[in-house]
Amino acid sequence: MANGRMYIVSDPLLASQVQRASATLSFEELIVQATGRLVGISKEAAEILKDPNCKEEGRDRMVTEVIQKVIHPLLGPQAIASLASVQLQHFTEFVNSIPEGLDTELFHLLTREISAATALTFYGPRNPFAEHPELTEEFWKWETDIVPYMMNIMRPLTARKAYNAINRVSAGFEEYLEKGRQAQASELIRRRQKAHQDVGISIPDQARLEVTMTLGISVNAAISIFWLVNNICSRPALLEEIREEIRTKGLVSPNTISFSALRESCPLLNSALRETLRLIAPLATTRYVLKDTIVADTYLLRKDCIVQIAGNLIHADKQIWGPDAESFNPRRFLYTMNGSKTLDDGTVPDSKVNQIHPVAFRAFGGGSSLCPGRHFAQMEILSLTAALLMGFEFAPPKGKAKVEWDPEFDDNKFVIGAFKPRRGVDVRVKRREGMENVKWAIQF
Repeated sequence: MANGRMYIVSDPLLASQVQRASATLSFEELIVQATGRLVGISKEAAEILKDPNCKEEGRDRMVTEVIQKVIHPLLGPQAIASLASVQLQHFTEFVNSIPEGLDTELFHLLTREISAATALTFYGPRNPFAEHPELTEEFWKWETDIVPYMMNIMRPLTARKAYNAINRVSAGFEEYLEKGRQAQASELIRRRQKAHQDVGISIPDQARLEVTMTLGISVNAAISIFWLVNNICSRPALLEEIREEIRTKGLVSPNTISFSALRESCPLLNSALRETLRLIAPLATTRYVLKDTIVADTYLLRKDCIVQIAGNLIHADKQIWGPDAESFNPRRFLYTMNGSKTLDDGTVPDSKVNQIHPVAFRAFGGGSSLCPGRHFAQMEILSLTAALLMGFEFAPPKGKAKVEWDPEFDDNKFVIGAFKPRRGVDVRVKRREGMENVKWAIQF
């Protein structure tokens, strides 16, 4: 276990050196140590995940094998096509079924749609959330109080809501596994579950490990979609500019949105996404020091300590991003996916001199722990956002004069991934004029 010392890295160049030292600075070790606290698996399962004899026997842990040989390959940019077809079909049905004039809270609407779509895509039609729809709210209750739950101090008293919620969600996954419903799941889920089974992890513990997977594949993307829609729709001029970009470059027919076209031909939409992630998802890349390691020929990192690349500090650094580092600038990533340092007036120059070091963008982590789901996340965020922008207006709900966009971040709580809004955004969802009867399609 870590000895309590933590090294904080806030310089991109030094961060790149830390990322290169993956042989002695381990991300998988942290996964192994944290999983038990994250979802409350048994001591027996935690010991199986640690696999203390793997080094002596000259083999990788099961955790490492699954990450490197299952998750990364099956979430590659081309490999996600079959997953994307299911996810995008769910989105298509969702946008076409939104009732005209629906008064709703936008964060809840979008996060629950992502939850439902992702559960179907990865776990199949008889996933626990489809069989027991109430489990979706239980999952989000657990996620909301995940930090006090992880403290593991008298959970039934100190984290009662999260404790009860994850027990209900894991019971749903137990039923799912016991009845063999994973046979209809994606290849990724089937192979991951088989790996757990092959090393002797019990069904109750496997169920809890599926909750960790659900956390990874749904939560940050769901929150990110909300913020991207908010950041665009709260700026009418930007909204119209991005709508025109999608209309001219992101459609393959008048009512068919193509993710491939959005990704390749809509630079402003992509820039707005990356800028949104810069502000709401300052991921802290954390590694466990396996043995004494010297970084950049200068800094000694002691064994059994933690080293953390502080995404929040790097993303807010005006020396890196420019004087408007704390503000949303939709053009910051227009000329390069790494971002450009803005000038004093906030403009973004198309100059190599102003290009930012690639390590400075931390929304997906970096190095060997670069988020394997980033391609899938980009697909779902861009695609659903484009469909919502093209098909709908977000008007004030009944009793309100305007939509109260731009809520503050809920930064009073420790953030594992992306910031949630401190309050909801109430809207009335209306079909755009002239598009009342359009049936949208979204394709990969």
